[in-house]
Amino acid sequence: MNIAVICGGISPERNVSLVGGLAATNALESLGHSVRIIDPAFGSDCIRNKEQISIDPSILPSNEVLSLPKQRLLECVMSSAFDSIDIAFLLIHGTNGEDGIFQAMLEARGIRYTGSKVLASALAMDKIASKMMMSAMNIMTPPWAIAVKSKGDFEDTELLQEIITDLDGALVIKPNNQGSTVGMTILHNPDIDSLREALVEAGTYADSILIELYIEGRELTVAVLGDEALPVIEIVPEGGFYDYKHKYTKGETSYHCPADLSEDVTEFVQNLAISAHKVLGCTAYSRVDFRLDEEQVPYCLEVNTIPGFSSTSLVPMAAKEHGIEFPELCERIIALS
Repeated sequence: MNIAVICGGISPERNVSLVGGLAATNALESLGHSVRIIDPAFGSDCIRNKEQISIDPSILPSNEVLSLPKQRLLECVMSSAFDSIDIAFLLIHGTNGEDGIFQAMLEARGIRYTGSKVLASALAMDKIASKMMMSAMNIMTPPWAIAVKSKGDFEDTELLQEIITDLDGALVIKPNNQGSTVGMTILHNPDIDSLREALVEAGTYADSILIELYIEGRELTVAVLGDEALPVIEIVPEGGFYDYKHKYTKGETSYHCPADLSEDVTEFVQNLAISAHKVLGCTAYSRVDFRLDEEQVPYCLEVNTIPGFSSTSLVPMAAKEHGIEFPELCERIIALS
C-alpha cells in the first residue's frame, strides 16, 4: 500500500507526534509498504524524510511553530503530497490534528485515514463534552466544574470559591482540549489565588478550562483495539505526578503491564474502557485513562483517539503484552480503519 504517515503539526504535542511518526514509518516499511512522511506544519511543502523528523520528545515546540496558521493544514491536504495515497496513518496529537479538523479536511478530499472519524475525534478531544457523554451512560468520571476565560470566570472570586467549596478536595485544572498534561496543574490545598493562577496557566492553551476533583489512588490506562481491551497498564511516575516531563523522559516513570489488579477489577476496568470507546463513537483503536481510588472504584478521565505511538508508548506496550508486535499493531489499525 501507499501510506502517508501524518505527524508533527502545530500543537504543543508536535514533537511527541514526530517520534511516533518515525516509529510507524519504520514499522510499515518493514512490512513492505511504501511510506511517505507528511508534516502539515509545512503546508504544501509537507513531505519530510526521516532525518528531518528525528527529535527529542521531552522538548516542547517553539512558539514560532505553535503560532503557524491553520491554513497550512489545508494547503497540505490539497497538495500533491496526497496523490496516489491509499490511506493516511494519523499520528498528529492535540489540537488541529486529533480533534477532527484534519480528519474533516481529509474526508473533503476523499482520503481514507486511520482511527476515529470527525465527530468521535471532536468529542474525545473536548474533555467537557466527553465527560457529559460518559456521565449520561453511567460511566464514573470525577466530579467537575468549568471556567471560561472569555466570560471573565478567572476573575470571579465568588465563582472560584463556589468551585472550591462544591468539589471539596484536591483539584486538577487542565485545558479543555489539550493532551500530554500540557497546561495542567494539581492543587492539593486549593485556595482562590492558587486556583486563579492554575486557570491562567491552562488558559494559555484553551478558552474553556476543566476543573476536576483529584482522585487519590492509582493511575491506569487501557488500550482498546477494535472491540477488544488490551492488558491494563499501571503508570507509576517518580514523585507521583505524571506530567509532560514524566511522560517523555526516560527513567522518570515505571510501567506495570499487566497491572497488579484482581481479576474482577481488571475485567471491570477493561469493560469500562470499551464502553467509553463506544459511547464516543471511536473507531479502530483508542487509549482510555483511569484513576482507581482506594476503594477499587475506577474513574474514567478521558479517551485518547490518537494516543502516543512510539515503539515504547503505552498502546504498543499493551499490544506486545497481548502478543501483538509493533508492525502487526500498525497493520491491524489500518485494517480496522
